[in-house]
Amino acid sequence: MRKEAAAMVTAAQITHMMEGGMVADALGVPVEFSRRGTYHVTGMQGHGTYDQPAGSWSDDSSLTLCLMENVNESGDFANLFDKMAAYTRGRYTPRGVMFDIGHTTHNAIARFLAGTPPLDCGDTAPDTNGNGALMRIAPLALVLLTEDDAAERRQVISDTTRLTHAHVRSIIGSVLFVELLRALLRGETLADALGPVFQQVANSGFPAHEIAYYRRLAAPAFGQTPPAAIRSSGYVVDTLEAAIWVNLRSRSFQETALTAVNLGDDTDTVAQIAAMLYGAGHPEMTIPQEWSGQLMRTTLDRQIIAHFAKRYAEP
Repeated sequence: MRKEAAAMVTAAQITHMMEGGMVADALGVPVEFSRRGTYHVTGMQGHGTYDQPAGSWSDDSSLTLCLMENVNESGDFANLFDKMAAYTRGRYTPRGVMFDIGHTTHNAIARFLAGTPPLDCGDTAPDTNGNGALMRIAPLALVLLTEDDAAERRQVISDTTRLTHAHVRSIIGSVLFVELLRALLRGETLADALGPVFQQVANSGFPAHEIAYYRRLAAPAFGQTPPAAIRSSGYVVDTLEAAIWVNLRSRSFQETALTAVNLGDDTDTVAQIAAMLYGAGHPEMTIPQEWSGQLMRTTLDRQIIAHFAKRYAEP
């Protein structure tokens, strides 16, 4: 891989970005699958959908931790699958118990454990284009931050996605998300980066009919889309659109996280991805002490994030 000059990203920004994702995830957990307008979240709360204590984070953060630790260890894809399998047994969770995982991801893990090669475990069916790969892929923006070969970046993102979600639509979503994060980490604004990143990905050889599923993101006025036209489901296109839309309209981490959570449906994942985007674009981001203080933390998650932040921060 050829490398560009190091971007100005600090360990503090990386840490806040990852921890912000966990906080937003935990804000959304109690109301996941709730219909928009039937509730209003203003802060950290417990119980609800999964009857978990306040501050509990879900598979979004757990699988992200799996990828970060895999990267920290310079592990291969079998190593990453081993970690995802360990998650199903309670590792990388706030209380040692898994309470949430998507069917497509769970099925891919089962195939790996049955002996299927890692890159053949993901489902290729169009109806499996959930957000299970999108939710864990953000660390690759730091891993690939100084990689100037766009084809090399796409290959890494594509292979990491297809471990669980092998349909090209999910792969496109992951590439768009990681490339946007990378642009934000390098100092671009989301509004300025969105069009060029979409065009770059659209010109990368992906099928035009699949790129078209994301075409709303290329509209200059996408941020002015009425809330009623924004879907926040677990479908990969909906999730990415909703997270980007929230960021185009929000002015703080708090507003970003709460707007995402109050969209309804897949509240934890939309909020986590929205928070990652916000953190990538705002080096000065702070997380409200009330929220971070209520977030359930473990020795393991702190170690993984600290190691990852140190490894990918500005020298």
